[in-house]
Amino acid sequence: MSRNKGGRPPKNEGQKIKQAHLRLTEEQHKKLMELEDQIGLNRTNLFIKRVLENQDFIITKDVLVQLAKVGAEMGKVGSNINQLAKHANTIIKNHQLPPEIVSQYNDLLGLHLVQERELYKVLRQMYRVMKN
Repeated sequence: MSRNKGGRPPKNEGQKIKQAHLRLTEEQHKKLMELEDQIGLNRTNLFIKRVLENQDFIITKDVLVQLAKVGAEMGKVGSNINQLAKHANTIIKNHQLPPEIVSQYNDLLGLHLVQERELYKVLRQMYRVMKN
């Protein structure tokens, strides 16, 4: 059994132990503060992402809020599509739905699916950027 010798434990590999200081004008500092607020990252992570990892594209809090709204809207659209399909099936069974309406519905549903795939593609790209 090893005895605790006191003091601070040694730093683990990969921990941030070095500091970098820089001097800014009042205007530059103001821009930095605005950028921190806008993006939602502290100075350290902002510096690492933008300068050291050369990431031009950083996900902001506003983007995440908008993505959440888009996701909620897509859920509503999907629910509406299911309701329409159920209603259409009921009408078709009673032979009251013109074939043009079914064709139009299928065209619009196809367009929706194409747009949904494109949105998912963009979201996957954004996720990869955020993950790194």
